Order: sequence, then C-alpha cells, then structure tokens
Amino acid sequence: MKDVFITWNNSLTSANTMKKYNLSVKLYFHMVLGKEPYDISESDLKNLSYGDTVNKFVTPLRNKGVKDSTIKSHLIAVRSFVKMIRREKIFSGIDFGELSSYVLTVESLSTRDTKHHAALSLSELNDMEKWLREKEYQGKSEGLGEKYALLIDFMYKTAVRVSATFHITWASFTLMNSPYGGDWAELNVIDKGRKFNTKYLDKKYYDRLKRVFYNGDDDEEVFGSLSQNTLRNYFREYSEKIGRNVVIHSLKAGAATTLYAQTKDLLLVRDFCDHESVSVTENYIHTQKNPNETGTAIFAMKGGLHFMTSLS
Repeated sequence: MKDVFITWNNSLTSANTMKKYNLSVKLYFHMVLGKEPYDISESDLKNLSYGDTVNKFVTPLRNKGVKDSTIKSHLIAVRSFVKMIRREKIFSGIDFGELSSYVLTVESLSTRDTKHHAALSLSELNDMEKWLREKEYQGKSEGLGEKYALLIDFMYKTAVRVSATFHITWASFTLMNSPYGGDWAELNVIDKGRKFNTKYLDKKYYDRLKRVFYNGDDDEEVFGSLSQNTLRNYFREYSEKIGRNVVIHSLKAGAATTLYAQTKDLLLVRDFCDHESVSVTENYIHTQKNPNETGTAIFAMKGGLHFMTSLS
C-alpha cells in the first residue's frame, strides 16, 4: 500500500493537486477507519459501506459547517486513490466499481454552494486600467501604472491564470502570418494541470507589450518586473474604492461572461478558458441581463410596437 500511495502521488498533475488530494484522502480514512491511507487493508475496503461514508464522513463534516462542494471534492480525491489501488492490482475480490460508484459517491451533495468570484465587465476593466495608470506609486515607479494596467488587460484577453502568466517569456511567442489573414503572435503557455495552451495575439498588441516590457532578452519573463502579491494588493485596494469585492480571478470570469454575451457560443468560451468540460465553463459565466434583449424592451421599442401593430 505504501508503494501504491507513492505511485498515486507521483501520478497527480501538480504539487498543488498533490497537496489537496493528500489532505482529502487522509481526512477520509482517519475519520472512517482511523487509519492512514497507506495502512488500509483489503478487508477494510471490502467492508467499507455507503453508511460509513455518510455517517462517519459526510454528516460530521456538514455538522461542522463544511460546504457540500468541499466534501464532494474530498470524495473525488478518495476515488482517485481507490482507482490507483485497483490499477496496481494488490488486492483481489474487491468490487471496485461498486466501491467508487456507490460507496464513495454521495449524490445528495450539492455543488451550488461553490463561491464564484465577481466578474469584471469590459467597461469595469477599462476603469481599473485607468485607475492603475493614475494611482500614485512610491519609489522608482515610472511607467509602473501602465505596466500593471497592461498586465490585467493581457490576462483578461487571454484567460491565462496568474501563476502561468508570470512564467511567460518572450521565447514563448512565435510570430506568424495566418493563411486566413492577419499577422499574429502565437503564444504557447503551460497553464494549470500542466496543460499546454495556445493563444493568438494580434501583432499590434504584441508590439505594444514589447514597447512596454521588453529589455532585449528573449529568455526573460515578460512580466518579471511586476509582482503577483502586489497585484493582489491592488485588487484589494480597488475593491475598497468601488465597494465591491473583485480579485484576480474576476478577470477570467469577466472575460468568459463577456465573450458568451457577445457570441452565445458556449464551446468557444470553453476553449477560450481552456476548460475540460462545458459544465465548468457554465460556472464561470455570470448571468447579467441585457436590457435590450428582454421582452419588455423588445415590445416597448419602436420596432417592436410596429411589429405588434402590423400583426393587428
């Protein structure tokens, strides 16, 4: 079991996932069996029941105020570990299908309590960029406001996460002329889960990045002169200014919402956000009614009234 546990850890996609999944798996087996995950036996798994999961794990966590979405995430990690036990074939006579689908799956757990960050609209993005350019900075701050404004603009228009953004180098870009038209800078970036993503920036936008950030070294990180922690502080400061809580992730949520509002193409938004499933994308899109598209507005507009008159 210790070898299985090590193999499972090594199979996880990132250090962050490894940390979260380890905590979840250890929590489950401590609460249900009173054991470390690498100490569980074949008998433990054979005798594990749905009642154990509900009564010894789900209910106590709910009673402590833990959200259903968090408990569901814990069980996803446990099923991942059990899948590795099955793959390594160290135990026989265990119905792993039943274990994963029935014992370790609690369908009554809701995911609607998941907290989604406020989304920044395009106009709000422009307002924050203006604020960053005009705010006062200490020390050697010449051009700093323009740099942070361009940083959030870049993150909004590419949907690249902040951790990946700060690892982009100039060598990550390849200039190209598309057979469909236009001059582009192709950006290849490693994002969450070690996924390899490609983004296309208009050549003029790329040139703007170069004018502001380039120091002559292609191996240099594009936004290396800036700080993630400082950016987070600016978001907190701006939230206080506007009286609404916005965070770095509000950029991606806002971009997804805006793109969907303009295109109504969920698959396009999914690909833009680099999501594996449409259901994840749907969670990103913040419903915001367009007054122009409501029934009242359509009927109240001159064209709508003309349409109704023609029908009568």
